[in-house]
Amino acid sequence: MSRGNQQVNKTMAEIDFGKLISRVLARMDDTESTLTGGESRDTGKALQHYKQALAEEIRRVFDEAEVAAPVAREPVPCTRCGAILEGERRFCTVCGMPQKKEAPGDFLERMLAKDAGTAPDDPHFRASIARIREEQPEAWDALVQLIAAPVKA
Repeated sequence: MSRGNQQVNKTMAEIDFGKLISRVLARMDDTESTLTGGESRDTGKALQHYKQALAEEIRRVFDEAEVAAPVAREPVPCTRCGAILEGERRFCTVCGMPQKKEAPGDFLERMLAKDAGTAPDDPHFRASIARIREEQPEAWDALVQLIAAPVKA
């Protein structure tokens, strides 16, 4: 399954279909009232008008679901050995390195949110971070590594 299909399937699972249907029906009513005289008499033109309006409304509902979807945090690696930290441990279970409360990835997210003038838990910001991590994982990892040294305990 491609990454695009995974994203569509994930989003499909998060769509409130009752909301989708009610929004589509409301949009159909609105669209009917905006048909011009020529469009209301020409079924081909009317159908095209409806298709465009419905596609726009469905896209809006999907966009809202993508933004509202909670974004899972990535596992936090140890700042010394890179082992994945378990839960909220204060020490790495592999190398014993004391860990500060804020891992490099969290620090980077907090700084990016501050620069963007938003809260780190803002749904739009979380969706943007998730998209960057998915589309450019090497660039994200490189940024985290750049700030990892100052965060070490």
